Amino acid sequence: MPGSSPTGHSAPGQPATDAASAPSEPARPTQSGAASGPGELPPPDSGPAADPIIQRALDRASAPDLTARDEQRLLVLGRTAWLGETAGYTRVRIQAATARRDTTPTPQASTTAPVRAVVRLVWAGADPAGTFLDGRTATVNYTQNGAGAWNRI
Repeated sequence: MPGSSPTGHSAPGQPATDAASAPSEPARPTQSGAASGPGELPPPDSGPAADPIIQRALDRASAPDLTARDEQRLLVLGRTAWLGETAGYTRVRIQAATARRDTTPTPQASTTAPVRAVVRLVWAGADPAGTFLDGRTATVNYTQNGAGAWNRI
């Protein structure tokens, strides 16, 4: 959403939050040390080589529930949107991303309500003060219009 900042987050499997609603905190490993078993994340500052491990952990957090075409389109849209939100940050890279249906209840929920989706991202970057952190989390929310296109909400 225009005007939001790269400080929003929600953990994989948690309800989507607006990007401007919460401070960005890096995701941390479930146990210290190198990732060696299922559910373990690599230690902070592991660099790009750890990104596939983070992607696998994010993938395990929720089952795919969109068509492959919609999922791929949303991943492209979400990555592009989030990279646009990180103005002022340097050395930015998306470490991992998933796109899933947004199942958060809404007051207008009905059988005719449009499909909503959330793109969850784990990213790394140096903030304007120069502090580099990996494991930052963010969400970007979308709704599908009647023509099947995805619009950011």
